Amino acid sequence: MENSNLSDEAHLNELEDTNLNIEDIDNLKKLTDGRVIEIVSGDIVDHIQDDEFLLDSIGKKPGTYYRDLIFALMQIRLPEEEAKRDWKEMLKHKYILSEKLGRNVGIHVATLDYYTNIKKRVLNPKIIDANEYVDTASRAITDDLTKAYNRHFFDDEFKRLFLQARMTGRIFSLIMLDLDHFKIYNDLNGHIQGDIALIETVRILHAVCSLDDTVSRYGGEEFTILLTSQSLSLAMKTAEHIRQAIFDYRFVNEQALPQGRLSASLGVTTYRGDILSPLDMIEEADVALYRAKNSGRNRVKAFLGESAI
Repeated sequence: MENSNLSDEAHLNELEDTNLNIEDIDNLKKLTDGRVIEIVSGDIVDHIQDDEFLLDSIGKKPGTYYRDLIFALMQIRLPEEEAKRDWKEMLKHKYILSEKLGRNVGIHVATLDYYTNIKKRVLNPKIIDANEYVDTASRAITDDLTKAYNRHFFDDEFKRLFLQARMTGRIFSLIMLDLDHFKIYNDLNGHIQGDIALIETVRILHAVCSLDDTVSRYGGEEFTILLTSQSLSLAMKTAEHIRQAIFDYRFVNEQALPQGRLSASLGVTTYRGDILSPLDMIEEADVALYRAKNSGRNRVKAFLGESAI
């Protein structure tokens, strides 16, 4: 078999005196704001010498790097350390298969064989076109109308961040947003224009928030934003930017509303060690949102202890 003469000792210390051909590792890219990884046809032709090259190519944080690789290839959810071990073992397995067959078997075949016959984690694999799979996977976690993440994805991602925060102490914040007087707006302008307003709201949220933030449609005219590694003060600033951006936007026929504008109320909370469950944190954000509504709407309130400020 023809090899690329790529020394991989820094990347895989277990492989001594071995050249590893990994030219066929698929290029991975992010869909929407970075939580869905798409497998794209075509191999990376440049030599990959270490993790940093791949890390730059897919734009992921180190904390979820190997987990995302395994999930993109096999839809298996693993803790990061286990995924890292499996990834290195799987690359060894690919090399052995390629040597025995006299050709480069490719990362997909090697991964499938590793998890089917070596690890035995996949018992009944099915083959599906990558483009069809990506389309199906994307539709399963996004809201059909606004293309924000849906409630199901939010629930999963929120639980993941909550457990991560509990284990590592890494904070994150939650914003709950509700469009003010949206039922009136919908009744005055019709459901089609109401749908357009929801789509425009999500566009505003994506424009204000960073790629690391998770924007989801929670239900109706209510949305959530998960802010990774943001303190309460920073989350409040982000929420205020969102509020102002929505207020400044010119929605069609908004002048008939009580305030003459379509606006939003937002409730904010940040993970603390004394929060017992994800549901408790959602209730805190909901309390803050309720206070924002009762204080006149078009404002931001944060949960602090038993009150909202």
